[in-house]
Amino acid sequence: MDKNQVQPPKANILLVDDTPDNLRLLSAMLTQLGYEIRRVINGQTALKTAQAAPPDLILLDIMMPDMNGYEVCQHLKASEKTRDIPVIFISALDEVLDKVKAFAVGGVDYITKPFSEEEVFARVENNLTIRRLQTQLTEQNVRLQQQIILSEASQKARQKAESALRLSQFYLDKFKYPIYFVNSDAQLVYVNEAAYRTLGYTREQMLNMTVHDIDPNFPAVTWQSKWQEFRHKNSFTFESTHLTQDGREISVEITINYLEFDGQEYHCVSVRNI
Repeated sequence: MDKNQVQPPKANILLVDDTPDNLRLLSAMLTQLGYEIRRVINGQTALKTAQAAPPDLILLDIMMPDMNGYEVCQHLKASEKTRDIPVIFISALDEVLDKVKAFAVGGVDYITKPFSEEEVFARVENNLTIRRLQTQLTEQNVRLQQQIILSEASQKARQKAESALRLSQFYLDKFKYPIYFVNSDAQLVYVNEAAYRTLGYTREQMLNMTVHDIDPNFPAVTWQSKWQEFRHKNSFTFESTHLTQDGREISVEITINYLEFDGQEYHCVSVRNI
């Protein structure tokens, strides 16, 4: 392979902020990490840009004149073309960030000014990874269904799709944040390496556990009522507590994404210590 060959960008990110200095700083920060960046200074332009060429992720300032970030996000989520784009809100430390409202209108995460390069990269890459996983699983599910319909060798088609899924799981094992797949019965059906190492279990132990075993805020009755709430939202973020094997409590921020694969319903759960 030619060492001088230009590598494609890791993802296309739209930055929305009415402060040019913030745009320049974020743009420089993310460009050097391999992302393709587009910059706009107001909400109306952001909506037009996202509609014309949907980005992989949007970093959206909350406090902007004419149309604030909450309103921009509501418009994005109301459009079929842009509703699945992850939106990370930007807020200054001295501004009031209404987390409940931010997540209610469809935001998946937030970062604060002044920017920490490590935090920005971690939150951007975390949400892009989840988005890539959702897209990959959706595409695999469509291909699998088509192969079953069109091919007499449906078993081979299923095995091929499952092999692709295992490859996705291998990639997730290399990710630094804990990630779980949970079914409607609250059973953990997949955990990555960061998940079981953080809590002090083996993978085999965790795959025989439920949400109730690691999160005291989700007993069986609560989980059944919350499942439907999570199911009807593309993304949902909240704070909770996880229990380690040795009984310690860890404060965590949890992001839940609903997805379907091979006719089954799952939640993809991403966890960050706080």
